[in-house]
Amino acid sequence: MNPSRSIADELAAVDLGDRRLNRRAARVLVRLCESPLASPKAAMHGGAEVAAAYRLFDHEECTEQAILKPHHAAVLERVRQYPRVLVIQDTSELDYTRHSELEGKGPLASEDRQGFFLHTQWVVTDQRLPLGSWRCQIYAREVEQIGVVSAQRKRTPIEEKESYRWLEGYRSACALAEQAPAVHVISCSDREGDVYEVFAEWHQRRERLQPAADCLIRCHHNRGVLGFEDRPLVPRVDARLLEQVAQNPVLGAIRFEVSTKTQFKKVKGHRQRTVRQGRTVRLEVRAGQVVLRPPPRREHRLPEVTLGVVRATEIDPPTGQEPIDWVILTSLPVRNFDDALSVVELYRGRWEIEVLHRVLKSGCRIENLQFESDTRLKPALAMYLIVAWRILYLLKLGRQSPQLPGDALFEESEWKPLCVVVRGGPPPPHPPSLGEVILMIAQFGGYLGRKSDGPPGPEALWRGLQSLKCFSLAWRSFGPNTS
Repeated sequence: MNPSRSIADELAAVDLGDRRLNRRAARVLVRLCESPLASPKAAMHGGAEVAAAYRLFDHEECTEQAILKPHHAAVLERVRQYPRVLVIQDTSELDYTRHSELEGKGPLASEDRQGFFLHTQWVVTDQRLPLGSWRCQIYAREVEQIGVVSAQRKRTPIEEKESYRWLEGYRSACALAEQAPAVHVISCSDREGDVYEVFAEWHQRRERLQPAADCLIRCHHNRGVLGFEDRPLVPRVDARLLEQVAQNPVLGAIRFEVSTKTQFKKVKGHRQRTVRQGRTVRLEVRAGQVVLRPPPRREHRLPEVTLGVVRATEIDPPTGQEPIDWVILTSLPVRNFDDALSVVELYRGRWEIEVLHRVLKSGCRIENLQFESDTRLKPALAMYLIVAWRILYLLKLGRQSPQLPGDALFEESEWKPLCVVVRGGPPPPHPPSLGEVILMIAQFGGYLGRKSDGPPGPEALWRGLQSLKCFSLAWRSFGPNTS
């Protein structure tokens, strides 16, 4: 593991057609990371930097693809350092209903809400250390797509559907597997990603001996399944996935903590808010193998696909709470309880992309950005994706490798004034550990460090980084090395 000290390194290879623009992009990224909570104007140092930042976002070469291209290269280098990674797909709404002047936005879940969709492939290790965004789409939905009836949608080729992004995302994970052949790549998504073409793509790639990421997807559709021909004289019997997996014996039980979570469900065209209560849950686990019956497609015939299936069902949920019931389809082996437990633990890692969305919306306040066009907004969103990665990378690396020296990720002009402010006295000759630096920063974000508090979270860190910026600026201006 070779952590990068400066976030500017993520744009070291950016190519906007002009070296001055490249340097400006790196400088703007640094400013946004120093002050995640601030608006782009407030994050810059003075009017000249504000004008330069907006000229950057106005430039035709400054697109979200151009900004993220060097980040993707850095993600690939980080991925190659680990034996297994999870590529988590998810889509989040970016609500700009209040920004009536913003051009290019479209309807969200309903026509009265306007904005964009952010679809990301978020890469984490199996220990949930975030490595960055592998691919990203920022798009607006067309008004014509609202209210399309189910029968009409089923007749539409997947390439013309919005759900095509899940197949594209899986193919992106396969591209990562091809470029990092020594790494076990697993593509993971929630129920919205339960698209048969993804399973078919995995199956066909395996048959052709092409690089194929494994898939791990929570079931949304109670699909038809085909019975196994265990005995030659017994014909196959069609059944349904949920009914078949319910017949599998319970292999064991698992226990873990879930946090309080606000969820939105679409009920009769309207979003309904529910709250999942944080608690210790106990789930019984079943596992087996199924042969999925392919759905009919007018344009081509899809293959039958054999997958593993794991079902984890909550035992004795609290009164008034919907029980946790996960049915997970996977290309990973599920031969016994240990395999099934590994699948459940990997699926729990999907929560990391929810944390990313929280950092983007609450920490970076991307839904408060005041731009007049999507051509300015999208490159700014791309930069904030890198900022959010940096915040979470600092946080998780500080937990997983607290013994690393603090100067692995922080400049001398950052850790020295931080030590002086927190501990008093002269600056230490050697940097404190990374874990200590993260704790000191979090103190300025409201983290109290009591025994019952646990480690600091992302909010304490993104708030504390603003104070660190001020300490560093004062140190460079008035510190002991000032002439």
